[in-house]
Amino acid sequence: MTALFTRSKPRILEYGNRATRIFAASAFVLALLVSTAVSASAQSHSFFLNCSSSSPGDGSMAHPWNNLSAAQAHPYTAGDSIALARGTICQGAFAPQGSGVQGRPIRLTAFGEGPRPRIVAAKDSTRILSLFNQEYWQIDSLDLSGASKYGIFISGDQGVLHHIYLKNLYVHDVYGGKMKNKDNGLVIVGPSSLNVFFQDVLVDGVIAAHTNQWAGILIGGGAFPYKLDAPLNSHVIVRNSSVQDVFGDGIILFRDSDGLIETSTAWQTGMQPTEDVGTPNAIWTWTCTDCVVQDNEAFLTDSPGVDGGAYDIDWDNTRNTVQRNYAHDTQGYCLAVFAAGYVTSESVVRDNLCIDNALSPRLAALQGAIYFSTWNDGVIRGLRMENNTIVWNPPVANAAAIVNNAAFDKSAVFTGSRIESSAPYFYRSNAQFAPSANTYRYSGSSDARFTLGDRLDVTFAVLQSSGIEHGSTLEHVAAQMPDSKSLRMEATVDLKLDDDGLLESGPRAQLMVLRSLAAEYRGSFLAVTVHLLDYPADNEAASNALLDLDAASIHFDHDGTQTGTQAGLIRLLTADGNMIQEWHGFQNAATLGGAVRARLGAPKYSQMSPSTEKVQ
Repeated sequence: MTALFTRSKPRILEYGNRATRIFAASAFVLALLVSTAVSASAQSHSFFLNCSSSSPGDGSMAHPWNNLSAAQAHPYTAGDSIALARGTICQGAFAPQGSGVQGRPIRLTAFGEGPRPRIVAAKDSTRILSLFNQEYWQIDSLDLSGASKYGIFISGDQGVLHHIYLKNLYVHDVYGGKMKNKDNGLVIVGPSSLNVFFQDVLVDGVIAAHTNQWAGILIGGGAFPYKLDAPLNSHVIVRNSSVQDVFGDGIILFRDSDGLIETSTAWQTGMQPTEDVGTPNAIWTWTCTDCVVQDNEAFLTDSPGVDGGAYDIDWDNTRNTVQRNYAHDTQGYCLAVFAAGYVTSESVVRDNLCIDNALSPRLAALQGAIYFSTWNDGVIRGLRMENNTIVWNPPVANAAAIVNNAAFDKSAVFTGSRIESSAPYFYRSNAQFAPSANTYRYSGSSDARFTLGDRLDVTFAVLQSSGIEHGSTLEHVAAQMPDSKSLRMEATVDLKLDDDGLLESGPRAQLMVLRSLAAEYRGSFLAVTVHLLDYPADNEAASNALLDLDAASIHFDHDGTQTGTQAGLIRLLTADGNMIQEWHGFQNAATLGGAVRARLGAPKYSQMSPSTEKVQ
């Protein structure tokens, strides 16, 4: 998994050598056989691969293939499944052949109990796993590493390619030569020509970590010239996923429509030592129509040039929404909206939490925590910034929390937001900025300062006397210090599995939030316990789901039925058990991370432990 966690199995998992008992007629295999059974008029088959077997086999359950070449040589048809034995390692790259049809995708998955099966590609291979001009596939429950350019590469050069689902995967350690473009990285789904686009792409529960190539997870794009009227990829979802330690961007949607990035995490992005092909951010969209970025977390972002921020609505975006996200401890901005040569229209940025962003003195002075910029005659149309919270502690005193030098078709709306600053400069903006009903809290000793159009470095009173900042307030406050040394968090989660035996999206989303928080404050700072409701202790798929989550910083108790609590209850407690705060239902990273940070201060990054060691 990410370099966040130390791999350790939950205490109920004592599978020993069971991971290699691939001939056991487990409930999972029976479910797999049933799920792929179809009518006689459209027969489908299940195939098995165990690379630890000494004999080649015929792909049956009793006599599985023992190498990737045999599995790749077989053409697959709609409804087929290929299952790799958990706890085994297959050497080489894999490009299975065939396509499914609507309602009957081909599935590449795992069987048995234990760690995900591994596919390890040679260093001179360009990719680990690939599909080309293929559709209706689900790939899940694998560990993929090696290669020099791509981890997963799914592409094509003609037609519409439907239903590409990537779920519960760990893709890592892809190291190659110097990048020439952004069409490379850990998980890439995108066209190879103008004659193809994707429809219905889902990336759910994918951990992508460690590469000196560009992207963590990239949907869209393509290393070729594009036409403005070319069709966009459509119905694209990235959720419950995590990206760490990449040279370029974390999670990005390029040239997509009806797109969603939610409940995901990106950190240690932009790790390239010098600027090669661009300037990276954690989570962002470009040429994206009706796209939403929500309930995510980004931190420890960097860039050797500009950007280096968390969330970015870039140029030529239409009706994008960035909401309820958490960004902290970034080298660049928290939030940005850009336009260059085109119009970025009808963007909404609301209810986000930004804490201690722009830690780079250079980027703090240039960008602030909130950054609006246009160039090459670009225009931003209809921007609304609402109800965001910014905690601003820049490394240089003259850096402003908001920097606006953009061209707007009408003034950008900035309302209902809260800025807490230790530095005097709250915003430096041109005249196309309409702030109202905001709360400013200032802990510095000099006067707070604002620049709006030709009003340069004026006081708040001067602005209000001019009819600006209607309904806003400015309060001088003392600097706030953390008041706790250690805390506890208790959560109750119903560990529901879907029809494929994978963790459902709802509980996975909450567990991913808790996983990140527990790792950031691991050790004696924050003890996170998850009580699992109705946990089937003897269920192989449930055991695999917890193992694949790789959340070593969380203590799992299988006592949910005895606690008397309902699913979705989360409590923040003092170390000795006194209640501080309680929530019901899903809680995102901003809510839980903000509550913990207010009491413990910044995450203890030096305590964060790597999970699996990098492949050498």
